Amino acid sequence: MSLIHDPEKNVYHFETGDLKGFIDPEGQRHGVKELVHKPTGFQVVHPKYDLLNLFLLFSTNHYMGTAREKERTVRAGRDTLEVHWAPTDDHRAQLTASYRIVEPNLIDLDVTVRSNWPYPAYEIFLSNYFDLSMRPCVYVQGSPFDDPPDQPRWIAPTVNDVFVGTGLVFPRDQHAARCSVDGRWDRIWSLYQWNPQRYYELPIIMQADTGRGIAAVLMSRPDDCYAVISGYESDNMNDPFKDQNPLYFSLFGDDLRPGDERTVRVRLAVIEIDEAMSRPLALYDAFIAG
Repeated sequence: MSLIHDPEKNVYHFETGDLKGFIDPEGQRHGVKELVHKPTGFQVVHPKYDLLNLFLLFSTNHYMGTAREKERTVRAGRDTLEVHWAPTDDHRAQLTASYRIVEPNLIDLDVTVRSNWPYPAYEIFLSNYFDLSMRPCVYVQGSPFDDPPDQPRWIAPTVNDVFVGTGLVFPRDQHAARCSVDGRWDRIWSLYQWNPQRYYELPIIMQADTGRGIAAVLMSRPDDCYAVISGYESDNMNDPFKDQNPLYFSLFGDDLRPGDERTVRVRLAVIEIDEAMSRPLALYDAFIAG
């Protein structure tokens, strides 16, 4: 598998046994712009948007702009595309995103930050937007009041009066839940409210099209991802949590000191799913073991 550069559009095409598509490293809408599941011919990416897009930059009670709008440099290898952001006045850290295509159906994204400034609870908010035929699913911790009790399970959020118009934040724990409401969102557009929900069992989340029997699965490691965020199923196409059909990851979450360097990993897989939803969890086990 090799990345093939289209110099006219400045995008990088790829094809594996199960997938084909391209990555655009430039502009606000950078990331995976097309991702076709070859056995079904289905394009999982929202037609207006992208996957694995580095979006907002935060620390405690502090907004540092968006990686989407910052200048960057690009370096391509055989199966890896590396995008580098230099420090700026409002984000005093070097940032590198490395996209790697893996046979037969994976895209790995490693994000490395090297800080020149003390940043408490540093965060990169990673955005992903999916075709509207797909439905978000989150793997949450068990509850003694669930049926069956105390068993982790997949849930598919559906709009209700409690959280309509809000992003559903599934944090790692109570400490992580506080990060999403610590004031970091206060200085940017106030259209969205971020609403902590149940704890995740694992930082794995997916968009599934049960009619086609396929899913796009996103995963990270608990130390790398303090929360996963989803929208919900709704009939209201004016609601951005339906119309954009998003999944987000809150990456990092730890304090950074000057000179600290840290790398996190996100994996995207497009797979055929079984009724028990066991294949995504087997993929996660392989991800952690690898």
